[in-house]
Amino acid sequence: MRESGRRAWHELPGPLVEEVEHRLGSAVRRFEERRGGFSYGVLGVATLDGGERVFVKAVPEDSGHVADYRLEAIVAAALPSGVPAPRFRFSCEAAGWVLLCSDVAPGGLPHEPWRPEELAAALHLVTVCARELTPSPIGGLPTVADRMAGRCETWQARERDGATDGLGAWERARLGRLAEVERDWASLVVGDSLLHFDPRFDNLLITPHGRASLVDWGRACTGPAWADLVCLLLESDLGDADPEELFAAHPLGRAAEPERVDALLVAFAGYWTRTAGEPGPPHAPHLRVRRERSRQATIGWLRRRWG
Repeated sequence: MRESGRRAWHELPGPLVEEVEHRLGSAVRRFEERRGGFSYGVLGVATLDGGERVFVKAVPEDSGHVADYRLEAIVAAALPSGVPAPRFRFSCEAAGWVLLCSDVAPGGLPHEPWRPEELAAALHLVTVCARELTPSPIGGLPTVADRMAGRCETWQARERDGATDGLGAWERARLGRLAEVERDWASLVVGDSLLHFDPRFDNLLITPHGRASLVDWGRACTGPAWADLVCLLLESDLGDADPEELFAAHPLGRAAEPERVDALLVAFAGYWTRTAGEPGPPHAPHLRVRRERSRQATIGWLRRRWG
């Protein structure tokens, strides 16, 4: 096992490799690991006979990611053709592993902080996804509230216990309001759109011509279409860009009710306030740094909205 808990292609069990190569109709001649993100297991691009390339990722069944992989297999296979995402090929399970295979998305990862032209492509992608995925073409998915269940009680607990350690002056002064909004956030952040719910910069690929593709649908859920816009603006480094200005200028942001947007921001702020103080998992210790960045971004956005 290597950096971030990743494993090499040759470490996969033989029965799984045999199943994959049978479905592809070719042996895997070369495997190029893809770095970045927080995933565990095998992840990269496989080159087949004749030079064809496919994207493959796999995790052991006993890992904490297996539920996301199984959900992604359902969602990715059912995405409408108008959604800018690579074509899903197949999923399979063998020898205690779960594997997903898709086309290779064109382009490369955007930069962080975002470059203006790359951010513009990502903002357009969110618009297209909202159009194609409202209402959700897939039933039975968790809601935003289901996805965040048990993770958004920070402000209520802090208010109840009088615990203000580690909070900034702004949060301490508004702890009562934060706790009040947090109590009702789940009833406000509702909708019938299929959300990706994790559109970080490293879940997007952008071509030199400005076409963006969205990958890794394992956190998919249903909720208001504008929620993915909020996630996009909070989960990656915007540099000097103002998330409030970007949100207000976007058609999804203009249509969103302020009270409902505030509710999601409060829920996220509480979640990241709690998790930023915890160590990252062994396979992704740098996750703590990203959580802290998102915490600061969310608090900053709320301060802009609330004064």
